[in-house]
Amino acid sequence: MSFSKRASRWANSALVVTVTSNDFDSFGAHGPLAGVGFQSATNVCFSVSETTLPPSSYRLGVHASKLHELFSSRVTEALQQSIVAFDKEVSVLLVWLQTRTSSPVQVSRHADTYESTSLGGLYPIGEGAGYAGGIISAAVDGMYCGFAVAKTLGLYRGDIESVLGIAHKNTGFVKY
Repeated sequence: MSFSKRASRWANSALVVTVTSNDFDSFGAHGPLAGVGFQSATNVCFSVSETTLPPSSYRLGVHASKLHELFSSRVTEALQQSIVAFDKEVSVLLVWLQTRTSSPVQVSRHADTYESTSLGGLYPIGEGAGYAGGIISAAVDGMYCGFAVAKTLGLYRGDIESVLGIAHKNTGFVKY
């Protein structure tokens, strides 16, 4: 992507595949931090092949890798389908994989109060706690946590106006 006026011939995008604990097994990653082990393993497990690749904007250069040797067949098939669909629209080069679209762990919390299940007064929210995958979903998670805390403190009557004020009525944010 161009850093000036987006006028470069390069662009970026992402293909996202959900991974589960079943996908961690091939890496020997188990337990509550299995996702961290999976991320570490995927960063070093590439089998490089000798293939000529088109030019890239990646300054360190690119090398062909066999992703099917790295991921489970479920993940590999999802990536293959996405790449085929992408390639029908535009010529693409998948430069790297990113294993961190969200936290590899999730801090336990009560569904109704958003309070930690192990430490009272702690409210694990957003990306770092494993409840969001980006800035918007983290903001919404924080907002819902705010509603839950307000409800716990008796400051929430069950309508959006009691928290945000009458000016924000009909914003579409209704959960409680």
